Amino acid sequence: MKRAKATPERKHIVYIGLGSNLGDRQIFIAYGIKRLSRMEKTVIRKLSGLYATEPVAVPDRTPFLNMVIQVDTKIDVYSFLNNLQHIEKDAGRIKIKRNKSRVLDMDILFYDNDIINKRNLIVPHPEVHKRRFMLQPLADIASDLVHPVKKKTIQELLVTCPEKHWVNRLQ
Repeated sequence: MKRAKATPERKHIVYIGLGSNLGDRQIFIAYGIKRLSRMEKTVIRKLSGLYATEPVAVPDRTPFLNMVIQVDTKIDVYSFLNNLQHIEKDAGRIKIKRNKSRVLDMDILFYDNDIINKRNLIVPHPEVHKRRFMLQPLADIASDLVHPVKKKTIQELLVTCPEKHWVNRLQ
């Protein structure tokens, strides 16, 4: 009987948006980064600057802190999403409604050039092309990345972004 040859696990490039607007926002962002750095089969490659950003859809909330991280991972997209949700939960996030304040939000913005449209996962993130708080930090680390649906670079999407909410780099 012939044995199947083992194939090496494929490396995926993932861009993750991190955000927080409750409690000590910098501590929660740092917690997310620390947990990502400890994730099995995953290596952090690039970190954007940290940005204070105006909340979208509900202007009377505390400003968010946002950033984007690029990682290499050998974890499939659904397991990766599950890991991110565990990190959020461990940080104290309670998912109740969309557009609510949160201690830590971690979103998959891009997973390779994959296009996924499932009930519990849409990649690329469905709002990334029209959200300045995602595009600005993403442009720090991947301005030439091409959106696989829009067929424009992150820099092009940032320049034409219709949203006018303020996004201020802190570090």
